[in-house]
Amino acid sequence: MNTDDYPSILTTIHVGRNIKGWDDRTTLFADNRPGLNGLLKSAIRLFRLRKDFDVTIVHSIKRDNLFALLAGLLRGPCPPIIMTDCLWYKHRRKHILWLKRLQMHIMARAVTYFVVWASHEVEDYAYTFMLSKDKFLYVPYHHTLEGYEFEVSQGDYIFSGGDGDRDYPTLLEAVRGLDIPVIIATRRKDILGGKNLPRNVNAFPVTNSDFRKWMAGSKMVVVPMKKGLLHSGGQQTYLNAMAMGKPVIVADDCGAKDYIQHGVDGLIVPAGNSQGLREAIQSLISDSALSATLSTNGKSAFHNFSTVACYNKLSRIAGELAELHLVNNI
Repeated sequence: MNTDDYPSILTTIHVGRNIKGWDDRTTLFADNRPGLNGLLKSAIRLFRLRKDFDVTIVHSIKRDNLFALLAGLLRGPCPPIIMTDCLWYKHRRKHILWLKRLQMHIMARAVTYFVVWASHEVEDYAYTFMLSKDKFLYVPYHHTLEGYEFEVSQGDYIFSGGDGDRDYPTLLEAVRGLDIPVIIATRRKDILGGKNLPRNVNAFPVTNSDFRKWMAGSKMVVVPMKKGLLHSGGQQTYLNAMAMGKPVIVADDCGAKDYIQHGVDGLIVPAGNSQGLREAIQSLISDSALSATLSTNGKSAFHNFSTVACYNKLSRIAGELAELHLVNNI
């Protein structure tokens, strides 16, 4: 096998994911039946299909986790498996953490690589779930703007959005009393902290299309992530904003440094620090030169962190694994 060629790949898809740049030797598996019984049947079907391909790429969702558990329990000759979207938490209850570790160890028997979207997760996941660091591979995530139409303009408001692990209470404190409107696009009222919104803040659910429109028309984009998470998140939101040329501020513990060079193409502040977040916002309001610099430099994310670049890297990894598997089984 030539490692420059893509192998025959069986890859699963789920809602909201487009896979581009894959050749005709790639088969997409989209069977995601509702209910535990349906998920199990779907996982069994995927388990049977895997033997017809050189490599299987799955995501850490319920169906694909069941598939990996089956592959780990029913040991035997198996082409390499790569698992992405490993957004895992550390459970506080010891018995749940123990069960999670057991699950990870069984899955790791079959999964060659767990792909993570933040470099710190390699060591943190390995330590938390008592697995070898060699099982984890950091691959930069991607923006999701390809194929969509949107018009970028310079607005007069701050935009923030997303539902996963956001720390909106810290953002609300940071912007309280500022003379600038703030739009928060979220479907979850519960993560707003149950407090009355400041007068300059409006929060409401939007469609995916309107999410992009509100972002594209903003003055800046702020992504506040919760403090102390095992995994990092928010990459899609701030990479999309950077690719649009929006000045970006991310409140995050570890993950944002993989994508943003502080003061060059974005600003990073500690998670949970409302005063630090407020000062960063004020700096972009008062310093037009800094805002313009972040905007200009951030646009490089459109090419550096494209969907095609991400999946081509996964394809190269899959090709190397397929060749190694072929050599070992001759």
